[in-house]
Amino acid sequence: MDEKRRKSKRSRSAVVFLLALFILASALVAAVLFVFPGLLRTKETPREPLEEKTDFVSAAAAGGRELRGLYVATVGNLNFPSRTGLTSDELRAEIDAMIALCERVGFNTLIFQARPASDAFYESGIYPSSYYLTGEQGADPPFDVLAELTAAAHQKDIAVIAWVNPYRVQKTGAFELSAGNPAALHPEYCVEYGGVTYYDPGLPEVREMIARGCAEIASGYDVDGILFDDYFYPYPKDGEAFDDAATYAKYGGGAALADWRRENVNETVRLSYEAVKAADPICSFGIAPFGIWSNDNGRNGGSQTRGLDAYNDIFCDALAWAKEGYVDFLAPQIYWSFDTDVARYDLLCDWWADALRDTGVVFLTSNAAYKVSEWTDDLELAKQIGYNRSTGACAGEFIYGYAALAANENDVIGCLSSAFDDNQ
Repeated sequence: MDEKRRKSKRSRSAVVFLLALFILASALVAAVLFVFPGLLRTKETPREPLEEKTDFVSAAAAGGRELRGLYVATVGNLNFPSRTGLTSDELRAEIDAMIALCERVGFNTLIFQARPASDAFYESGIYPSSYYLTGEQGADPPFDVLAELTAAAHQKDIAVIAWVNPYRVQKTGAFELSAGNPAALHPEYCVEYGGVTYYDPGLPEVREMIARGCAEIASGYDVDGILFDDYFYPYPKDGEAFDDAATYAKYGGGAALADWRRENVNETVRLSYEAVKAADPICSFGIAPFGIWSNDNGRNGGSQTRGLDAYNDIFCDALAWAKEGYVDFLAPQIYWSFDTDVARYDLLCDWWADALRDTGVVFLTSNAAYKVSEWTDDLELAKQIGYNRSTGACAGEFIYGYAALAANENDVIGCLSSAFDDNQ
């Protein structure tokens, strides 16, 4: 990680302020645009070539650095912290163990779930502290987890990407929302579906709140990037409908329901990207969408797959974000093996590589370490990483399944370490 990445947010803010003054001086507009061509990009402006981008992920990819990321989930205390209510010493010990695991295996990036629901593992003026941290949403945490984790990781030359779930509030009734939670302050923002409470993506107030939350992280923390996961409109449940009829009636404007929902998600992504870049231009913004954009119907250019697809089932159009320029990277969750008939790994890897070619968006994959005990080939993950490299288009992989690595299921540590070592 270069020295530029190490600069404090205060220094970055000063630089951005000076740039703003320069831009306001008409005599220097041409010079500013030459040096910083992305600052005045509009929706209609084409993406600049990858080598001209200065955000962390793009710069790493342009410099030939293979990104090797590890997802760490906080929702439900899946990975960190191991339970609610840990002491400062216990939390720091778990952070140290997390970083030690990265060093042991060869990961150079941590994707840390900083906002698992409508809550925060950082100091926020929008969201309360997480229930999963303290056992009481809104209670004072022992310390600022995101700040300490980021500082500790950077000391070991490990990048940190703050992972955000934009719409999830909680499993309905799982715990008491704090009085200051936006969902408690504005119950009209929420829709219950499948036993989970979500923010309604169709509401402009919700989209703006999510974007402000991203800017808050980018401006307040020395993170290298911000990532949304694959949860947008909820995955469908048989016999249930997502009740956004009133919102659709107010804002639909005559568009088909599916098209309107996709555009709501597009707008959330656009606003969030712009908010992050305004707060910190070199902070990357990306998304890890579901692995199937759309199954091929003979006309849509989708993949030769037969599974649930993001475009039609959760109203998520990742290609629109890439083409419009509102992501720096995409890391689709290709959580299948080479012998999964309905969704083969190699087929999907090739499809995404082709789809993102010439967009200026960095292509990474999200891979499933949590499935190592299910797969018949213990070297499946290593072969997937090797295949990524063979495409010449993939800049690395983000591995999901921290628990499997911590337990070293099926010697997954040895498998990944060897695969990473092959490209030192």
